Amino acid sequence: MRAALRAEWTKLRTVPDAAVALALIALCTVVVSVAASTAASADVVRSSLLGVQLGQAAVAVWGVQILAGEYGSGLITATFTALPRRLDVLAAKAVHLTAGVLAASVPAVLISVLAGHRLATGYPSPAGGAVLRAAGGAVAYLCLIGLLGLGIAALVRSPVAGTGAVLGLLLAPTVMQALLNPHWQRWVYKLSPSMAGQTIQSTVDVRALPIGPWAGLGVAAAWAIVALGVGALTLRVRDV
Repeated sequence: MRAALRAEWTKLRTVPDAAVALALIALCTVVVSVAASTAASADVVRSSLLGVQLGQAAVAVWGVQILAGEYGSGLITATFTALPRRLDVLAAKAVHLTAGVLAASVPAVLISVLAGHRLATGYPSPAGGAVLRAAGGAVAYLCLIGLLGLGIAALVRSPVAGTGAVLGLLLAPTVMQALLNPHWQRWVYKLSPSMAGQTIQSTVDVRALPIGPWAGLGVAAAWAIVALGVGALTLRVRDV
């Protein structure tokens, strides 16, 4: 495991894609959140974290590319030759992916909350329980989306297919909401990793939502765990 962690750390430091991904995660989250903070909203805290909806796309794509990119370039053969314990490689990638997302999202979410507190009318104290839960939950949600992307990459192995699958999984429920009756809209909301997961950022009329904040984050966690589990099994039984 230590060898896999060292190898992945070397890749993370030397491959420019990682720096670009981290910059995009932070930039997308902050820019959209600051812009949304100036608009009137019933839930000013959630509005100040609106950039997470865009930031999740950058996180998901990086989660896919960190593994599927090696399949696309052919580097995965060398990786598994040097490190034949494939689950160690997957675990090391998960550790470094999570650390990278934390490094980008913690300051981005903090800036978004402070900007919202300064710009939005009626914004509660950033030290309040609801704001801390929303901010911490936003960071946790982004980490889970990254792991979801990694799990899908292990399953499909293709950068293009993996990116399409994870973005479709995140964005399709929003489109479906407009096409379904209210009963099915609630179920889509409850089961969607993106819609349910982002409920953790809500601070107003929480009981009226289809699913509670922590239960919603749990749905996103379940998607990530299942994707990683199936991906790990697939990685173990395939030739490459």
